[in-house]
Amino acid sequence: MIRIIFEQTGGIMGQRISLSLNLDDLPQAEAKSLKKLLDEADVFSLADSPASDSARDVIHYLIRIEADDAAHTLRTSDTSMPDRLRPLVQELSRLARQQRKG
Repeated sequence: MIRIIFEQTGGIMGQRISLSLNLDDLPQAEAKSLKKLLDEADVFSLADSPASDSARDVIHYLIRIEADDAAHTLRTSDTSMPDRLRPLVQELSRLARQQRKG
């Protein structure tokens, strides 16, 4: 079982969007795609990389991954995010916005 908790806050509009997914509950193709993005980002090896306090209109992200008996929480921003994490964050942001419109 893999569970993803995602939260995006800040930016010009100060919007907050969030998402909670259990990959076991998703269609197989979508779960496989997200698993691939998780593997490519190697999320469990990443440390927090928050934006500096002086940055304005920055988008902040919180990502929590729970897999079997391991869990990892990561805080980052659009200005400090490692490149390998961007595809995962973009997909989670898209899914959160899609769910919000739902």
